[in-house]
Amino acid sequence: MINKSLADVVHGTDVDGKSLVVRGDTQCQSLGGYWFDEREIFWVLAKNIKVNVGSVSKLFDVNWQDGYRKSLSYCAKTMSANHVKNINSRMNAFLRVMVTRTITTTALINYRSTLTRETEHHLGALRGFLYKWHNLGHLGISDDVIDLLKSWTLKGNIKGDAVKRLDPTEGPLTDNELLAFNEGVVRAFEQDKIALAELAVCLLISHTGRRPKQIFHIKLSDLDGTKTNKKGEPMFLIHIPRTKQRGEVFRDSFKTFAMTQELWIVLNAQRKNSISSIERVLGYELQEADRAALPLIPDLVAFEGVTSVVELRSLLATDHLHLPSAQMTAILKKAVVAGEIISERTGEMLGVIATRFRYTKGTRAAREGFGVMVIAELLDHSDIQNADVYTKNIPEHARALNKAMALQLAPYAQAFQGVLVDRESDAMRGSDLPNRIKFKGQSMATCGQYGFCGANAPIPCYTCNHFQPWLDGPHEEVLADLLSERECVREVTGDMAMAAVNDWTIFAVINVIQRCEARRTELAMAASKAGQ
Repeated sequence: MINKSLADVVHGTDVDGKSLVVRGDTQCQSLGGYWFDEREIFWVLAKNIKVNVGSVSKLFDVNWQDGYRKSLSYCAKTMSANHVKNINSRMNAFLRVMVTRTITTTALINYRSTLTRETEHHLGALRGFLYKWHNLGHLGISDDVIDLLKSWTLKGNIKGDAVKRLDPTEGPLTDNELLAFNEGVVRAFEQDKIALAELAVCLLISHTGRRPKQIFHIKLSDLDGTKTNKKGEPMFLIHIPRTKQRGEVFRDSFKTFAMTQELWIVLNAQRKNSISSIERVLGYELQEADRAALPLIPDLVAFEGVTSVVELRSLLATDHLHLPSAQMTAILKKAVVAGEIISERTGEMLGVIATRFRYTKGTRAAREGFGVMVIAELLDHSDIQNADVYTKNIPEHARALNKAMALQLAPYAQAFQGVLVDRESDAMRGSDLPNRIKFKGQSMATCGQYGFCGANAPIPCYTCNHFQPWLDGPHEEVLADLLSERECVREVTGDMAMAAVNDWTIFAVINVIQRCEARRTELAMAASKAGQ
């Protein structure tokens, strides 16, 4: 809980001229808006980010401990909580590996010799902090240490390795895997296996490729459906807060993202759900201004501790009431299991971490011919150093797909989600002639949906969970048409991405064909036993 009074707050200026806020001699406010005491063992700097400063501080010589705490405190006031936690962690590793209580040139040289190409960036993270420690004038860092560090060229963290390797578990998703994820999470929600908030999170990260913290920092006021384009058509916008820029405070700047109407419907429903859920926890209705400041994805447990509107408004200015970003992976994995989403490359449950969706967005943009500047903008990078990995090694997931290869891949894709029926009379709504689906004039399936559907049957139907193909339907002819069309598009356009646009449907059709073959075998065996 954040409890501060205006009388306690003192304003000051740091060595770089930045405005700082402190309270008393040792109590300070982190960049994320959380108060901490420099003397304490643990510093809580942001939502679910607690830094064990005490365990590292005690490793130093007693004369250095104050300098370390004050220097790290400066970082906590001006840098992200994660960055401060990383500095503390790297310093802990350095002191324990070198078994030293001071930072000397000899210790640094020996520590560097223990690092590899993959881990040398650990020392790079420490170097910036040691520069700041020295500049602040606190006891501990000599001029010799700074001169040594300035003479070194340290290799940074290896960037884009999973993208370059097209890693099937950590790299970008294929088009089919992305489509499977989007359809699978919707299906899981329709079957009441995941909540509306979880569906909103999954679709947001899939469509935007933003970082988990950005998704969870969105407030209801960030949804904007009031704009129209030049044709007068409605535009659905979302203002997504930026989070990884140096010195960025909570919701200090935004990037606007245009979304589809389908995603808008989900997020608008979640907006109403967020308001009703929070007001139910609080026990009273909120004013519209307070509603606008509510998180789109709230931490309802945190709201249970709010005792007044005054406290609520104070907490809404921080990330305290927003779901922590660490929850993202759990939500994604839950959705994958609930939607039974299988990777076409591994044959196992789709591996999902937030970065894979960022990799996917960058990969798809590079494949479409966008340059590093555009890709950096799409991924909300402040520079292009992390974006050029996509253009230097343009991955091409789409490949030649013949019937033999498709037959092997289809069982893993699991694109068909409907129910195979022996005959029309066995289908749900099988007696309703308007629900009969035809291919080139030949009846072949039944739609079990109640309500209007504008899909151009039967091709989109194969991936719909309301689709009920008949055992004797012309599914082989549908597959032949799709494969022929795919090859034709490839020859005319030379664009594999365009040619692959119906691959998910092809997998679904093949799955139907395979189920038909299995069912015919089952019926034949039953008939044979009956005749004996």
